[in-house]
Amino acid sequence: MRKRWNRRQALVRQVAALLLLGIWLAAAPAAARQLVIQNFDVVVLVLPNSTIDVTETIRPRFTGSWRGIYRTIPVEYHTPQGFNYTLFLELLGITDEAGRPLRSESSRERHYRKFKIYVPGAEDSVRTVVLHYRVLDALRFFEDHDELYWNVTGDEWDVPIESANARIVLPTEVTGLRALAFTGAYGSHEQDARVDIAGNGVELRMRRPLAFHEGLTAVVGWDKGFVKEPGAVEKALLFLRSNWFFFIPLAAFGLMFWLWYTRGRDPRRLPIATQYSPPEGLTPAEVGTLVDNSAAMRDITATIVDLAVRGHILIEEKRKEHLMGLWSNKEYTFHLRTKAADWKDLKPHERELLEALFARGTAEAVDLSDLQNKFYKNLPGIRDRIFESLRGHGYYLHRPDKVKQAYLVGGVIIGAGMLWASSLLAHALGIASLTTTLAGIATGGIICGFGFFMPARTMAGA
Repeated sequence: MRKRWNRRQALVRQVAALLLLGIWLAAAPAAARQLVIQNFDVVVLVLPNSTIDVTETIRPRFTGSWRGIYRTIPVEYHTPQGFNYTLFLELLGITDEAGRPLRSESSRERHYRKFKIYVPGAEDSVRTVVLHYRVLDALRFFEDHDELYWNVTGDEWDVPIESANARIVLPTEVTGLRALAFTGAYGSHEQDARVDIAGNGVELRMRRPLAFHEGLTAVVGWDKGFVKEPGAVEKALLFLRSNWFFFIPLAAFGLMFWLWYTRGRDPRRLPIATQYSPPEGLTPAEVGTLVDNSAAMRDITATIVDLAVRGHILIEEKRKEHLMGLWSNKEYTFHLRTKAADWKDLKPHERELLEALFARGTAEAVDLSDLQNKFYKNLPGIRDRIFESLRGHGYYLHRPDKVKQAYLVGGVIIGAGMLWASSLLAHALGIASLTTTLAGIATGGIICGFGFFMPARTMAGA
């Protein structure tokens, strides 16, 4: 029994030793491989043309073997109105301390511009990476001052920054210069940095290292007149570049205008001769539909009156009294004057109308009030007969109601699809959702709106 117990204890000790060895082997490379940003020094030149020139000198300290570093710069922001505001960053170069170019790759990740920088000899050493770029629209302009709000280091570093400093240089003889510095994680109001103002420059120096996902942000303001503010046209172009989704409804408008111009317009009409009677063979309903591309209720009402004029219907007006004559109302009764066998010379929509009114010819009279909740079911069929008659006469190539319906359905589908797709893309690129939502709604609305003008008549119809 004791021998069995001793064997169990020995087995447990062996398993524990193997586990400890595995943990040590896994931790050893992690402990031996480390990356720290030893110095992060930035020089920002605010140029009179409202652009800024940024030079970042980054000194990473590599422990173990590395291939390089990532520099992640936030470039997408949201305005107070909910639109997108993009920093247009132009990379001028990435070099080492001797000015030799370093190989790099650029990509977009959410609302960041991400640079993958390859650093030769990044093993148990301190190297220098100099990142030089220009930003077109980093400044903000207010009524009483201009301002630079700049995230100096970024807040996406997965490694600590032991020392961070920045120097911001403005045009000479600038006045009203003032500055603040915010430190810490995203959204922090901590101000653990020294701020010195001298002449036309501002110096920022961190008082402590920056930990995981912490950064240094500079806010510098000065009096107006030293930096050229973009004009209305430039601001509009920058707005459209930032909210480039709005180019989609603009393109949709251009495409729909082209479709309307080439397919949705009536043919050019010849000289018009005055006519004092309706076109031969056309009923009031057909003429009314041809005028506005719509078989409206007034066109069907005109058919009833026309059938009465031609002797097929007698319309009787009566006054009905209620509650012993306390109040009364008008009632109209339709009397059928012809037999179903006499309808052969009528047009399909006229026969359809008579059948709907008089129960397929079995009723001789019907009150208008009795049709209130029944007659509407026959309207689609009557409208179909009117459009088919007009197409048969060669006044339309395509039914106008179907053309409108196709563009309406297409506009709704495209708009909804854009809303769904653009929301996914906006999340992936960090773009403001209001921009993508409005672009989707506008695109669908433009297609639907043009649909009302797309039905085209033939030369005879025009």
